[in-house]
Amino acid sequence: LVDSESVVESDPNFLTMGVYLFPYLGAAREDKMPGYVVIPDGIGAMIRTNQYYNTYFQANYYGSDRGYGKQTITELNLPIYGMVHEVGRAGYLANIIQGAEHTTLISYLWGKSTHYQRVGNRFNLRQIYKKIIDQAGNGYEVVPDDLISSDFQIRFSFLDGDDASYVGIGKGYRDYLQSLNVLTPRERNNGNAIPIELDYILSEQEPAFIGTSTITMTTPDQMSEDYDYFKENGLTNQQMTMLGWSKDGFSNRAPFRYRINHKADMKNLIEHVQADGNAIFIDNNYFVSTNLSKRVSYGRDVVKDLSKLKMTYDVEDPTTKVKEVYFLHPEASMDKAQSDLSDYESLGVDGVALGSVGDLLFSYYDNGIHSRSETIAKYQEITGLYDTLALAQPFAYLLGNVDSYTDLPITNTQFDYYSDLIPLIPIVLKGSISYYTPYLNFNALGVDRLLSMIDFGVNPSYVLTQRESSDMRYTESAPFYTTTFEDFDEEIVETYHYLNDALSTVSGAYIVDREMVDTGFSKVTYSNGVVIYVNYSSSAKTDGTVNV
Repeated sequence: LVDSESVVESDPNFLTMGVYLFPYLGAAREDKMPGYVVIPDGIGAMIRTNQYYNTYFQANYYGSDRGYGKQTITELNLPIYGMVHEVGRAGYLANIIQGAEHTTLISYLWGKSTHYQRVGNRFNLRQIYKKIIDQAGNGYEVVPDDLISSDFQIRFSFLDGDDASYVGIGKGYRDYLQSLNVLTPRERNNGNAIPIELDYILSEQEPAFIGTSTITMTTPDQMSEDYDYFKENGLTNQQMTMLGWSKDGFSNRAPFRYRINHKADMKNLIEHVQADGNAIFIDNNYFVSTNLSKRVSYGRDVVKDLSKLKMTYDVEDPTTKVKEVYFLHPEASMDKAQSDLSDYESLGVDGVALGSVGDLLFSYYDNGIHSRSETIAKYQEITGLYDTLALAQPFAYLLGNVDSYTDLPITNTQFDYYSDLIPLIPIVLKGSISYYTPYLNFNALGVDRLLSMIDFGVNPSYVLTQRESSDMRYTESAPFYTTTFEDFDEEIVETYHYLNDALSTVSGAYIVDREMVDTGFSKVTYSNGVVIYVNYSSSAKTDGTVNV
């Protein structure tokens, strides 16, 4: 435990920037230990300790802090890391109990500057930011006078036997979250069938001679017909989300105003879906917006970074138009979210799919520096407004409020020193929260993606429209280039049953072991005794009497 109030600085010319605790704990000499480092990057990553790398890894938990003007590729969704010295014999799990939002994970790998493979944390008591002094963006770096008002606590759990593996590391963190009731058994299970996420774009806005015109891509009645089609073909556990439900349109126009076409038809759709015990969500985003939104005031709602500048950036879209992206002040996010609650309740939806909040976290300036800890508290309060909530790639501090984990990262940053892709997030979540792949409309890996979904226990997800996708080519939704129902109806049914035949047998069960029996041949064991083999290769594989 590092108590920030206990840090004493006697000379104002020398300020504390960070603290390392046990930086060499578990360090392995060169290639002497046949183990690996576990990094919570994306779905999970492993660095084997039997090689010469001559490099290092560094990333902040919970991603970039735009308040400091920093942006990184790597996002660490879980506040943990681990090291295994020898599988089945010795390892440890490091769990950052407090202060992860101000912590950097660093792994130094054997090279010219070190003979050790090691991993550890730097607790950042201060961070440098740039103070802007003119409109050209010139300025100078500033060290804040005050320490970050957060304590830091880390718990080490030493692993042996079967738990000395990346599976044991994931299970250890899962057990911790279960002990706090953050993870509880709430996987969607309707008729012992896996869930499928089906998102529909109802409408979008297209540039017109004056302003914009509305393009209706899917009506509620058409959604109801699609629902019945899939139900008749055995998809009995559907979760639907309405995108573009507002007259404002869809992409880059949130937060949406509560202005609905076909409201009576929409209520009929909701009741029709709920009658079968299935769920339907409404989509909105109160956290990141653009200059296209009709509901955001630049002066009142957009937050300031630590340089006291509005937290925005420009994006050039495929139509060469430049739009300005806004990050909203947490208080503005709360006000807008609260004001819509009664509308969602009167509409009768099961829950809300909130965009951006899952993997967004920043410090900001508002009559003083507000740290990421304060933003977390506000985001937890906002997400706590909803009884049922879907979030895309949520950071760990929001898992207690999440019912559906969407857009699960299917890979990691893929640094060349990463030796293995591992299902760290599925090991933590399986049996507690239903999680879904990114839209399979854009699956470029074919059957390999489906095999990995079975391997990792991931549920399918699609985005659909009734009209041709090309009708959105001049809209902000142009990146959704293949969504037409008629192009995917048969594929969705076939893919669903392919996945359901395997994963329905482990609904509500936990992953207790995963073993690579051979190259491209995995064996996953679940808490209910079911074992699922996945053969990625083009030739038969054998494990004892099992031939795949």
